[in-house]
Amino acid sequence: MGRLTKALEILDALGRMEPFNVDVLMNKAGIHSQLRNYRRAVEHYRKALELADEGRDEIYLDLAFEYENLEDIEMAIDCLQRGLEHGPENEALLYELAYCFELRDAHQAAVSYFRSFTNEHPYSFVAWYNLGAALSRLERLEESNEALDLCLAIDERFTSAYFAKARNLLLQGSYEQAIECYNETLVIDGPQAVTFSYIGECYEKMERYEQALVHYDQSIALDPNWVDAWIGRGVVKDMQGRQAEAVKDLQMAVQLSPENGDAHFFLANTLGRMARYEEALAIYTKLNAMEPESLDAWLDHADLLLEVKGADVALRKLKEGELVHKLNSRYRYRLVSYLLRAGRSQEALLELEEALMADHAAHDQLLAHYPEALHLPQVVHLLELYRR
Repeated sequence: MGRLTKALEILDALGRMEPFNVDVLMNKAGIHSQLRNYRRAVEHYRKALELADEGRDEIYLDLAFEYENLEDIEMAIDCLQRGLEHGPENEALLYELAYCFELRDAHQAAVSYFRSFTNEHPYSFVAWYNLGAALSRLERLEESNEALDLCLAIDERFTSAYFAKARNLLLQGSYEQAIECYNETLVIDGPQAVTFSYIGECYEKMERYEQALVHYDQSIALDPNWVDAWIGRGVVKDMQGRQAEAVKDLQMAVQLSPENGDAHFFLANTLGRMARYEEALAIYTKLNAMEPESLDAWLDHADLLLEVKGADVALRKLKEGELVHKLNSRYRYRLVSYLLRAGRSQEALLELEEALMADHAAHDQLLAHYPEALHLPQVVHLLELYRR
């Protein structure tokens, strides 16, 4: 009924009558959590742990949630690991622990923990899945696939593992094998918009555009609001030279999800190729404000300005992203390119020297963007100097 204070009064009275009643403590903790008195909730869960003879794994899970509410993720991880000592088969604890490791970007710690856990509990398919996911985030894709295969050997209908493995295979360029994994999920879970959209992405990467469109269309037929399929369809049509149709699909994606950066990015790209410069530049400006961490948006925005308004204007735009991207190699070499184009040679050489010291191997990005740099003796000298 939402009468939480009254509920606490009754529980307090009952607690005085039965001070060792674990259910009273658990209910009081739950109510304090609803009232956002997270520290009080922690106190009651701690007392419940002292008294409980069974179900300690569930209490540790509840306690971990309260530490998450307090943004103390380290304590949450500790509680979840203690809970697994009492209930190693508790899948909710395993999933929550993986989530907390991810919150902390503690992917190596996750790998170490779940590898140790699977040594002791080799038939825990959720632990193998979590291990595969953590390895994937570290870009150790072969090892990730091995863990996911072991997960599927234990539970061949666990579709999350098929999705994770398919994503790895996509990143590895094994598109046909990725499609096989996605098809397995269709057999188990039936047709879903997300699955057809992912299969469409695989065909898109293989440049089999008509098959990609078929699958994006199937995705949209199942869920007309599935934004990724509208984006994919727009991107493919753009690649086919069907820009007017592509714009309509990408505009639909923006309409469905106004905060989706990819939708804005690809729409701006397509409009730029159609020479609808003012519209494209307006969308890039919005995207730079909405997702300043997107380096591609800054680079493509500046390149369009280079084409339309010249190097000085492009340079000013690129420098707006400096606060976020200053240390990124791609950003640094693009900045050098614009400085050279704008005739600001001394600044360009200083920036080039810094970029070469930080990442000499990436200098190809400068030459790809501004091949004329190889005709400048000072640039060639620095390239040779830092190669040694």
